[in-house]
Amino acid sequence: MTRRWLPVLLLAAACGGGSPGSAAPNENATTADGAVRQFLQAVADSNIARMARYWGGSKGPAGITGQPADYLQRMTVTQAFLRQSPYRVVAMNPIDKNRMVVTTEFTRGATTSTICKKNMDIEVRDLGAKYGWVVTSMDLNQVGAPSKPC
Repeated sequence: MTRRWLPVLLLAAACGGGSPGSAAPNENATTADGAVRQFLQAVADSNIARMARYWGGSKGPAGITGQPADYLQRMTVTQAFLRQSPYRVVAMNPIDKNRMVVTTEFTRGATTSTICKKNMDIEVRDLGAKYGWVVTSMDLNQVGAPSKPC
């Protein structure tokens, strides 16, 4: 019975086994769109720890504060929704001095006949010199489920 599971375990170990990855310290985003770009690059790289460095709340990045408690699950779902989706920043609109909405256009769909463009408003907040800009809010429903993106 153990032999039957050995290939599965080896494959899981080779793929990272669900490990969140690593994030380099002191990588603060200095601009609102920079935080979005860094976050989405981490999505593309399947680096959950790095995603959590650029996503969080008013007290800091989730990967540093550990809040919310379910942030790893949230990052995993976000990664599933957004990976393999080319994007571009199309607008930046200030909410107040320390918050901005970065409207980001995602190209969704697998074939030419199913490709569509979806915009998602991503809210970011400037947490100062200690953490820089971080993504604080996004609605994944705006881009559609991975199985039916268009």
